[in-house]
Amino acid sequence: MKKISTSIQKSVNWLLTGILTLLGFSSCEPGAAMYGTPYANFTIKGKVVNEESIPVPDIEIKCLVEYHGDNRSWFDTIPAVSTSAAGTFHCQFEEFPTNKLRIIATDIDGPRNGSYEKDSADLTLTGNDYKGNKGNWFKGSVEKEIKFNLKRKEKE
Repeated sequence: MKKISTSIQKSVNWLLTGILTLLGFSSCEPGAAMYGTPYANFTIKGKVVNEESIPVPDIEIKCLVEYHGDNRSWFDTIPAVSTSAAGTFHCQFEEFPTNKLRIIATDIDGPRNGSYEKDSADLTLTGNDYKGNKGNWFKGSVEKEIKFNLKRKEKE
């Protein structure tokens, strides 16, 4: 009786091993499965000057990324940066590839450097703007330069 149960156990083990081996190989597709989300690197830099072409420091620069989905579009805000004493700014971030960025310049320091009107610019991106596409999830890098000429606020 012991000999029969051992041979049955060995047979069942071989059968299960064979089935698991076949299932394991048949579930594997050629190539590696990729998980993740497409992304791109963005660099937006520029300068903010007033009407006399004098650099304006302490201007808040917000970069907004436009997204589309569910029959609607919306903007996602990237953390803001401020202009330097020379009026320059540099905003660098990694996001889902897009075809539109909105850059907003806002005077946040009050009358200290003069009071200026808010200004914005839309940057339309095409496939040619994305450099270094690796063909996988990395869609490339975009580098754009922009200049804002802010107008002084009218005294109220």
